[in-house]
Amino acid sequence: MNICLGIITSPHGIKGAVKIKTFTEKPENIFLYGELISGSENYKISLVSVVSNNLVIATISGVNSRNEAELLRNKKLYIERNKLPQLNDEDEFYQNDLVNMEVRLESNELYGYVKSVHNFGSGDILEILVISTKKNIMLSFTKEIFPYINMKERYIVINMPEFIGQ
Repeated sequence: MNICLGIITSPHGIKGAVKIKTFTEKPENIFLYGELISGSENYKISLVSVVSNNLVIATISGVNSRNEAELLRNKKLYIERNKLPQLNDEDEFYQNDLVNMEVRLESNELYGYVKSVHNFGSGDILEILVISTKKNIMLSFTKEIFPYINMKERYIVINMPEFIGQ
């Protein structure tokens, strides 16, 4: 299984550098794992600078012009799961671990399943497939809304926000 560490958002400058939105705890951590994968291609990336808490400017080996960098726009960069550090704390997890987990109401009734985890810039959002309606909803991934995660039994408890109802 591969884990997405970032996405190339755009070229930067005329010499082939790119901006990468990172999904790592610290933006510079994206450079710790060696070559990253996108489809059948491998990319060796090097840090130029950290722009913000989730954006870096990087160079990619073999990419030497803005036109070449433009071809990489929106490419997601992955790493094999087994290359990531082992987590020791039961309360720690990789976002990808949440996908396909059961979502249970506080009464322990099955509400749905985590379909995916998104981040559009203002925090993590869980996309949940609701069993009763067969529709997806998106909710902020906060401790208030999701107070408990059981990684061993693979379920997450939802404290249903009033604006959603049950």
